[in-house]
Amino acid sequence: MLDRTMVPAINQIEQVSIAEAVSIELDNGIPLYYIDSGPQPVMRLEIIFNAGKWFEDHPGQSYFTSKMLAEGTKSYHAQEIATRFEELGAFVEVSSGFDHITLVVHLLARQLNEVLPLVQEMVYSPSFLGSELQDLKDRKKQSLLVDLQKNSFVAARQFTQMIFGENHAYGRMLKVEDVESLQQKDVAAFHQSHMTGNFEIILSGMVRENHLEIINLVLGQEPLDKKAQQPNVELAYSPSKYVLDKEDSLQSSIRLGIPFINRPHPDYLDMLVVNEILGGYFGSRLMSNIREDKGYTYGIRSGIRCLTHHSIWVVSTDVKKEFREQTLDEIKKEIKRLQTELVPQSELQTVKNYMLGSLASSVDTPFALADRFKTVHFSRLDYSYFEQYFHAVTQIDDQRILQLSNQYLRHDNMSTVLIG
Repeated sequence: MLDRTMVPAINQIEQVSIAEAVSIELDNGIPLYYIDSGPQPVMRLEIIFNAGKWFEDHPGQSYFTSKMLAEGTKSYHAQEIATRFEELGAFVEVSSGFDHITLVVHLLARQLNEVLPLVQEMVYSPSFLGSELQDLKDRKKQSLLVDLQKNSFVAARQFTQMIFGENHAYGRMLKVEDVESLQQKDVAAFHQSHMTGNFEIILSGMVRENHLEIINLVLGQEPLDKKAQQPNVELAYSPSKYVLDKEDSLQSSIRLGIPFINRPHPDYLDMLVVNEILGGYFGSRLMSNIREDKGYTYGIRSGIRCLTHHSIWVVSTDVKKEFREQTLDEIKKEIKRLQTELVPQSELQTVKNYMLGSLASSVDTPFALADRFKTVHFSRLDYSYFEQYFHAVTQIDDQRILQLSNQYLRHDNMSTVLIG
């Protein structure tokens, strides 16, 4: 009988096994990656276009093109698309990001042959009706005006622009006038130039051979149309500070950070550990100091956001307005501690256990396995990345953390945004 008075033993994680995606090509050359895992007859179909913000000629093109995919095709009106997905027990979502547009469908495996014709229509034959686009523009303009009143939204936009520059694809922020000036032809041209026949497919869940055959029949017959890649653009970064005071604000949003190394860099995995100690989890130094001890905020974190061409390291928080400067001082203090004091072994071991446990728990479903695949695939890495991750976390020591903190977390190179 289980003795509940005894504390369970803590066992070290020796390894993490990750089921790998299988790669095939459709008849037209479009790559399909699938992960057959899980006992439930469900699946997630992802169509990922190499067509995000990076490729825009007009701000907002990728966003509005992605949203218009579900707003009508040559054969279906928007309401018919929504109704049909609902009848099939499927959920569809289209989103745009810095580097990609993603169409995601969650569905029952047995409904794949019914869902795919709808997906094919959305991918290849969106109608881009002017009336639907105008409705989208009106809604987006209204939501943008509301968001621009939020300190955290403005801080994130301003910080991103300061890191990349307003003339860089990642740094161009959508403005109300951009929404107003966007035309139907801009959306249609973006779809034709960057999306038609220019995508990859990721399928996860209960995948069977007949599912792959159906996908090939529906999506594997249109001609492949690989687009030219946009050239990388070097950053012209210099640290700066932006302050916007608002008399009626009770809180201030803070962003502090720098352009950063990306996943393929040899120091990246070790820096994940450094970041975790500083502000990567609930027990981090920033949380312990600024939330638990000082009570300046409900939450504060630091993190690395990896994009295809660049990445950002940033500390973000919302604090009581009167504690804004004190919070900045405490952030600097915690960074300085990492640069001048060795991390205690007990703290370091706690962070290592947390990171390895998080990795192990993040690969326990087929959809999570697909997410891990995307992590390496779109960083142009392979599954050895996770072995390297395990090795980096288990082997890093206090001296290495001290050295990396001094090398990468130089405060004189950081940009700061204060809103509110």
